[in-house]
Amino acid sequence: MNKSVEERLQQEMKKEQELPQSVRIAFDQSYEQIRQLSKKKTKTAWFKPVAAAVATIVLASGIMLTNDTVLAKLQTFFSLKDPGIDLASDYGDVQYVAQSQQSEDITITLEHFFVDAYRLAIQLNIESDHIQMDDLHDMNVEYRLYNIEGQEIDALVSDTKPIAGRGIFTGAQFKLENVKKHTATLEMLTVSNRVAVPSLDGAKLVIETIHFLNKDGSIISVDGKWAFDLTSPTVETQVFVGGNIVPGLELQQAALTNGSMQISYKVDQQIENENDIFKTALVNDNGESFYANSANVEYLEEEQQTIISLVFPYSIWNEQQTLSLAVKGYEKLRLVEKE
Repeated sequence: MNKSVEERLQQEMKKEQELPQSVRIAFDQSYEQIRQLSKKKTKTAWFKPVAAAVATIVLASGIMLTNDTVLAKLQTFFSLKDPGIDLASDYGDVQYVAQSQQSEDITITLEHFFVDAYRLAIQLNIESDHIQMDDLHDMNVEYRLYNIEGQEIDALVSDTKPIAGRGIFTGAQFKLENVKKHTATLEMLTVSNRVAVPSLDGAKLVIETIHFLNKDGSIISVDGKWAFDLTSPTVETQVFVGGNIVPGLELQQAALTNGSMQISYKVDQQIENENDIFKTALVNDNGESFYANSANVEYLEEEQQTIISLVFPYSIWNEQQTLSLAVKGYEKLRLVEKE
């Protein structure tokens, strides 16, 4: 069913006043995930601001080359220019899928797919009469992810829709590329700060809504069903431990995988300024710094401590594996490979 922005805002969002155009272009489908607040612990998800061209969605719930024929396509894959996934792709960790599904007169092709222990990225080619070169500003999708048993394990959907389970990913970033008449490429990158991603072997990705954001601020939303079968690539993981003692800071977990490094640490204070979180850097022995775009923050009220979980764009295939964690207000924490 095709819905104009007025219909969708009135019937689904139930909002009484119109949003400013700047907010809608950034995407008026931003939802905050705050789960099961207790007196002892409070968990929130924080997201680093991104450019207006990249729509950021907070969940309401919650890839390998096989031959030379797809090498040219991979060179333009993930224009988000992520250093972790870029290097992982050089080592065959990006799947060329090329599955096509049609619904509501729209054809979606899942071109490429990447997943490791902490992040997921997809590249879609979308063919639709709603895509006009002069009018289309941005685009994004709502989806559900099911495991091999058919159980919903993640969902990126409107907060007016039911969801099942706790979810895995947060902070989805969309990037629109190669807009032509009736066709465009849409890329999505999303992260799991809290837990390792389960095997997606035999999993299914189902896109159920596409949103076309036009330059005049209007939105056209199309509901349908575009289902894609997934296979799980080989996920490599290296665990790290702290190499020195840093007063007031304790490493909880550090794991380096194909294109991501997940780090959780605890500090003896409550973090009030989210900008301080995003100043935390993963630093390699070349002096290069890498930063996360989202964070899971858990405040322990009784202990007056905060647990922070971040995922950095860094690959296990990187030769510079002498790493350290630089947290504002603390000494650098050296990260040492666990034997």
